[in-house]
Amino acid sequence: MSKAQGHSGVQAAVDNSIAVATELRLAWIRSLSLLSVLFGLALIAVLIVALVASFAILPPESAEFAIGTIINISAGASTGDIGYLLEEAGIIRDQRAFALTSRLLGLDQRLQAGDYLLSPGMDLLQVIDQLKSGRVTPIRVTIPEGLTAAAIAKRLSSSNLVDEERFLELVQDETLIYGSNSPIEKPIPGLEGYLFPDTYFFVRDLSEEDIIKHMVQRFTEVAEELTSAMSIPDGYTLHDIVTLSSIIEKEVMVKREAPLVSAVFWNRLNIGMPLQSDPTVHYVMGAARKLYYSDLEMDSPYNTYRYRGLPPGPIASPGKAALEAALDPSDVDYLYFVAKGDGTHAFSKTFAQHRQARSRYGI
Repeated sequence: MSKAQGHSGVQAAVDNSIAVATELRLAWIRSLSLLSVLFGLALIAVLIVALVASFAILPPESAEFAIGTIINISAGASTGDIGYLLEEAGIIRDQRAFALTSRLLGLDQRLQAGDYLLSPGMDLLQVIDQLKSGRVTPIRVTIPEGLTAAAIAKRLSSSNLVDEERFLELVQDETLIYGSNSPIEKPIPGLEGYLFPDTYFFVRDLSEEDIIKHMVQRFTEVAEELTSAMSIPDGYTLHDIVTLSSIIEKEVMVKREAPLVSAVFWNRLNIGMPLQSDPTVHYVMGAARKLYYSDLEMDSPYNTYRYRGLPPGPIASPGKAALEAALDPSDVDYLYFVAKGDGTHAFSKTFAQHRQARSRYGI
């Protein structure tokens, strides 16, 4: 081989190496460019996901103007079910974000059933934390004075706190709750009149028995307070006082008249005169309407037109003012009263005066 040929071979090898190196550099540059593009796209995707996630976490409304609402989470509800319910109620922005966040936090099996006060002003993590903690919100229910046990059952049932039929079954026979250990001494087994009217806060999983016990306990607290300050008349019992109080409660619309109405009934009881109270007849009828003479002849011990003295038991739940009035009547000798049509009554000492009042007020 000549020197020229050797030099040519070496040059070719060098040129080939340079070409390979150049190709490798270009390939590396292309790879870096592709990686840069992919990294950029990934970064953009991450940013988009982060933006979407943070938007989903944000409260749907400003906390300053948001109004809370009671949301009931049923026992056994899945994370998806809860998310759907919350999104429909406007509490969260996205049910999928709720389900995903709950799973990522390991809480999808730890969200608790109950009634919660939740607001669209809460962020997603606050909502999840409250459901995890089980900080349930009691249901507020007000029982006005003068409701019968049936009306109380209906009101509690409308708030989904009790089964109406079950509640009435228990109220009609306290032995189903207390056995032979009744907290109140009385001659009848029912609790009509002893479900004290008040504002209560009950959680939804309380039993009918527990709710009744709570209301009866409230009655005993008020009754003990009153009877420690005012004595029950000789020959009468607490049950008699509650019975009379319930009649006063149903007769009176203006509270200041309660002691006067009480005096009329006590004066009648003291002379053996029938109470002749319309609400006792309404109680037998199961409805309040205009009474006819035939209604007054109904044969029931609750009919105070036909039977003298107090009926067997209360006709409604009296409030504290009516109980006070029964224990402390006005010192007057009225025997009659008639409605004036404005919520108040005209009181009379004699039947002649009573007839004049009836004529005056169109009765």
